[in-house]
Parts: sequence; structure tokens; C-alpha cells
Amino acid sequence: MKTVLVIDDDATIRSVIRLYLEDAGFTVLEAMDGKAGMRIFSGSPVDLVILDIFMPEKDGIETIQEIREAGNCKVLAISGGSPTMGMDFLHHAKTFGANAILVKPFSESELLETVRRLTTP
Repeated sequence: MKTVLVIDDDATIRSVIRLYLEDAGFTVLEAMDGKAGMRIFSGSPVDLVILDIFMPEKDGIETIQEIREAGNCKVLAISGGSPTMGMDFLHHAKTFGANAILVKPFSESELLETVRRLTTP
């Protein structure tokens, strides 16, 4: 069974992602920001990290960089920010090492398709 760490400061988003992933057979760990997420990441074997870009304490870009320094875990970056706002933060997330990106809101099928692709060898 694959383990996914979900890092997002929005408890509702974390709960929805947990529901989708657990129903699909994944084990889910949760953290409310990058700092807490890295504590969990350092102490638990994780196959994939799903993280928001905008969070307190440590944002998604910083967290991606730290995950990349620690090893070769796959990363899925999620955000509601868009290029129409003049800020394409998800593009920056890919530049800093995210393996895939999803724009909020995303569907259950979009999430599961991306997670399965990233966790299948």
C-alpha cells in the first residue's frame, strides 16, 4: 500500500483529499504546513507528497526544495493561484522540482489519475 503525505493549511482540502485517497486504497498522512510536513516526511516512509503552494510557516516552494535535498520522493503541487493573476506559482513549483501540478479545484478523477501515475513504478 502506498503512503501519501498531504500538506495543506486548509483542513477541508486535506479531508477531501484523504477521503478520495483512502477510498482508492492509499494510506494518508496529513500536515497543516511545510514545517510540520517535513517533520512527518523525515520520520515516515512516504511514496508521494501532495502540497499546497501557499502555507504559513514554510510555503510549498521551500518544502519542495527541502524534499528534493532529502531524496527522490515524488511531489504533486496544488494551488488555486493562476497565471491570469500574473502569478504562475504552479509553474515555479515544477521549476523547483514538483513532478506534477493540479489547479484547485480539481476533480476526484483528476487527483486519482495523477496520484496513480506518480506512485506507479
